[in-house]
Amino acid sequence: MALKVNEPLGKVDSLDLAEYVLFKGGKMSNLKLQKLLFYIQAYHLAYFEEPVIDDEFEAWVHGPVSRKVFAALKNSARLYDVLSYSHKEGEDTPDKVLDDHLTDEQIEAIDDVIEEFGTLSGLQLEKLTHSEDPWINARRGYAPADPCDKIIPKDEILNYYRNQLYTNS
Repeated sequence: MALKVNEPLGKVDSLDLAEYVLFKGGKMSNLKLQKLLFYIQAYHLAYFEEPVIDDEFEAWVHGPVSRKVFAALKNSARLYDVLSYSHKEGEDTPDKVLDDHLTDEQIEAIDDVIEEFGTLSGLQLEKLTHSEDPWINARRGYAPADPCDKIIPKDEILNYYRNQLYTNS
């Protein structure tokens, strides 16, 4: 993916990105949404060396979680509740919001992650994150069921997933 000359990378709010994932990926559990958001951030870091959202991901029991997105959804969705996109009258659709803030290449990278990982269930994505170093390292010293709010460092995410991209291609 080559960026257009002088086209700066953009960022979006994580809640807008969550809406986009639901818009593109259809109905899914909160668990799956959280993991897709994590993988979007991870591969965006790997491709572009910059985050697409400002959120930090914490190493929770069931995998990486954006506390901001979790807090926004906690009254309407528990871990396994099914979420879906619902258009609000007078608001832009999620694809329009992303198009206004991100480059075509960024949106393409996001869509690639949704396409690649969106076929997996929330539990499969949880298992996958549990096998990868960024989550494992952040949870060092915690028992499997212990609550943990340790941040998964962005530099570790960038390095790990960049290595995955370029050694598995």
